[in-house]
Amino acid sequence: MTEGKAPTQIGDGIWAFLWEPGGWGQTNTGLLVDPGSASMVIDTVWDVDRAERTAAETAALVRDAPITEVVNTHSDGDHWWGNDTVPADARITTSSASLHAMKEETPPSGVHAFASLGALVGWVPGPVGAMGGYMDRVRGGATFPRKTPRMPDHTFDVTETIAVGGRDVHLRYLGPAHTVGDLIAHVPDAGVVFTGDLLFIGSTPILWHGPLGNWIDALDHLLSLDARLYVPGHGPVCGTAEISALRDYWTWVDAAGREHFDAGVDAPHAARNMMRSKEFEQFSVWDSPERLVLSMSTLYRLWEGKPAAPPTIARRARAFAGAGALLRE
Repeated sequence: MTEGKAPTQIGDGIWAFLWEPGGWGQTNTGLLVDPGSASMVIDTVWDVDRAERTAAETAALVRDAPITEVVNTHSDGDHWWGNDTVPADARITTSSASLHAMKEETPPSGVHAFASLGALVGWVPGPVGAMGGYMDRVRGGATFPRKTPRMPDHTFDVTETIAVGGRDVHLRYLGPAHTVGDLIAHVPDAGVVFTGDLLFIGSTPILWHGPLGNWIDALDHLLSLDARLYVPGHGPVCGTAEISALRDYWTWVDAAGREHFDAGVDAPHAARNMMRSKEFEQFSVWDSPERLVLSMSTLYRLWEGKPAAPPTIARRARAFAGAGALLRE
């Protein structure tokens, strides 16, 4: 698994722990410090070793400002399975929708078993091997916690302002989109926004929940903030130009994908055709371009009139089989 950088200071009392290139499980986290007062952690990572290393690096930056607040931007394990490394007396906040999803998600032990089985069958020809090999790729060498980590103990529905010492952090729920509970954390005095997985920069995004229109609306909201810097869930910090490029990607996926759906082309073949198109060339340099298959599986489900919903293990397995098969071609 690729090593991350040392903490990068991106504003007055604000650090980003960037893990590039931003592939599977390579999650960015953040830290806000009001010297002499208090601190906030934004997201934790699922790999045990990296979570502990990040906690040690954080401790060096908060010696005179204890961590009192933690925010989890959504329910994917790579953004909260490191919660046991934050101080036990720190309050952990997420959206109400996100907490519900966390309680319903497969626990770390289950994902570990799924990935370990995948590693064993990854060599098998056909869909089973393709799924197994891709699930092992998703784990990427990470060591998951042995038990379900501490869950958030505070939630909000739409907006919440949290005081970190003398600094305000504005939380806003913008989901459902990538997941059911996506939120952002805006630090207005620094012009910095932590976006969770509403932004993948230089890394192909995944629509697990939808609807896609909500994600595009969320990107428009991020653009309206006109912040100095945005910290994505995966990839390097960015400005508004990169957000616009992601918006262009989703707009194209929506139109091209629907055209294939209306023509009766199944989701895996639609993704293959789209990835071979001239329009895809500008996005082909992003990490893990085959993730388009995963998003198409969700979009087809929605276009078939099924309700937006978190992915079950069976849905993920089918999507991983499609992505794995694409990589084998």
